[in-house]
Amino acid sequence: MESIFHEKQPSGNMDDSGFFSIQVISNALKVWGLELILFNSPEYQRLRIDPINERSFICNYKEHWFTVRKLGKQVILYLLLRVICQIAKLTNSCR
Repeated sequence: MESIFHEKQPSGNMDDSGFFSIQVISNALKVWGLELILFNSPEYQRLRIDPINERSFICNYKEHWFTVRKLGKQVILYLLLRVICQIAKLTNSCR
């Protein structure tokens, strides 16, 4: 009976819209030997990671996940990130 009750409780790891928590995404990446490091974490600062040298990013904006991958030259990734930041600023200022 307790297991039936537990199954009906929301886990917080996924919702009806298909949104996954950061923990689910982090564990999924480990299957391929990848590690998720939060951009604003002390570990990121300690490792002195240069975002320009990274191959990809997983971003979350208003509970929507999207990926950004390097396509050839580093400048493309930098410009794409700048565009995303500008869109985020415009969206926030419109509310």
